[in-house]
Amino acid sequence: MDQGINGSINKDPSKDNLFLISTNNIFMNQVTHIKTLLMEYLQIDELETNVFLALMKLEKTTSRGFQENTNLEPDQIIEISKCLEKKGMVIEINKNEFRALHPRFAIVNRYRRICLENNILFKKNTKVDSLGIMLENYQNQT
Repeated sequence: MDQGINGSINKDPSKDNLFLISTNNIFMNQVTHIKTLLMEYLQIDELETNVFLALMKLEKTTSRGFQENTNLEPDQIIEISKCLEKKGMVIEINKNEFRALHPRFAIVNRYRRICLENNILFKKNTKVDSLGIMLENYQNQT
């Protein structure tokens, strides 16, 4: 054991592994929670959710590893991305190359479209705003 500022420091590598496993579990729970909220609040399906979250992390549908990350064929990715574009969450930057909008903008944009489709007065929604912040944090995590 080493002496740290506040006493001894345990250098047991198994505890580091437990910390990494615990941190990974917390991250996976957050992703699951975000997916559930996206589907519930923004009325997008599971495939759309997966593509949107992959775009949040990998930036473009043509990014290295995007297809592997989503386990979808290129034609499926294009079709789903076009649906997300119609829902106001992504943009086509080149032919069949898509990019997600800023998380908060994408979420509010989709919510606004849902309100219009359902003839509901668009107004501030703290749940939707919170989801935007969660997505922004998700995007910034490594």
